[in-house]
Amino acid sequence: MYGFRKSISAATFDGVLVFGISLKSALVIAQVLGYMTSKFIGIKFISEINKAHRARYILLLIGGAHLSLLLMALVPLPFNVFFLFTNGMCLGLIWGLVFSFIEGRKYTDLIALILSINFIFSSGAVKSIGRITIESWNVPELYMPFVTGCLFLPLLFLSVYLLKKIPPPQTAETLQRGERPSLNKPQRMALVRQFLPGLTAVILINLLLTVLRDIKDNYSVEIIRAIQPDASPAIFTRMETIASVVVILMLLGLSNMRDHFASIKRQHLVVGLGFFTILACSIALLNHKGNAITLLISYTIGLYISYNTLQCLFFERFIAAYKVRGNIGFFFYLMDSVGYLGSCFLILNKELFNTNTEWLPYFIRVSLLFGLAGMIAAVFSWRYFSRKFRAVPNTDNLVYGK
Repeated sequence: MYGFRKSISAATFDGVLVFGISLKSALVIAQVLGYMTSKFIGIKFISEINKAHRARYILLLIGGAHLSLLLMALVPLPFNVFFLFTNGMCLGLIWGLVFSFIEGRKYTDLIALILSINFIFSSGAVKSIGRITIESWNVPELYMPFVTGCLFLPLLFLSVYLLKKIPPPQTAETLQRGERPSLNKPQRMALVRQFLPGLTAVILINLLLTVLRDIKDNYSVEIIRAIQPDASPAIFTRMETIASVVVILMLLGLSNMRDHFASIKRQHLVVGLGFFTILACSIALLNHKGNAITLLISYTIGLYISYNTLQCLFFERFIAAYKVRGNIGFFFYLMDSVGYLGSCFLILNKELFNTNTEWLPYFIRVSLLFGLAGMIAAVFSWRYFSRKFRAVPNTDNLVYGK
């Protein structure tokens, strides 16, 4: 999926303006707006999905995203920007579809962590491949995302074929992790009301992490150029590979805990540590202390130990610990819809009101603010969920409908 999404970040489109802002930012904003739109759609679509149709939807949606990349290259400026919106709208539903194949299982945490390496490694790998097609194959920047997507088509078909071979959860897994049924609108509203303060804190944490991740991912070329102008395309893969290995090693300890509530407690500690790392690295970058590339790698580790914990582990254990009758897809898309809305706002704020500010100092300033806010939100979230768990000794009372 990242082969059809993140390659746009490898281009720079230097000096090209549309709608009064840079073409690169216009494309990023359009894609993030599409992603945000799909998250709002996914609150209903993913939570009510017929599981028999998931593989078909994955192929249709990624196919639509790939076609959008071709149309972006063929349609003249500035109208081609619209097709990054449709690209993002198609791809924004993929994560929920894929995760529905693995949720509610004994090894969901471990599988999700392995899958989550996609967040880190694939982002760097796709940017490196995109730069290679531009610098070595002389592919024009507008055609580069479509060409990069073509390289990933065989892997896409193989991956979907293998997903269809995954068997349903066993009876013992259902008893231990709970059923994961579809949710209609009244059931979704009841769950939100039941856990509103805690969900608000989690949504805020995800908002901060999504904004930081999108700025870092989408403008990593500009950020690296400001730090090391002569860096080779391979630097993105090297940085993200180091970060991905460290992140999965750090998070493996969260995947083998039998006690769901204890896992939630440790997850909050990890999220708080991630935000502390983001804040510390941002202070060092601001004051030019230490090696900037090393600090960016450390920053990436802090960012993704928090982001992957929230995206891959929290709601799986939340549903099991509080015996919620529902599916992860609903919570994912409720959380991400707000996250991508915030990401759009921050990028627009930079392009419209901070036009003379380079991406590196803007990235550092936002990171300082969000690092501190994230630590406060993590503390509030833990206090809420711990009190909620202790207040109801028999957690069966927290099952929807009882």
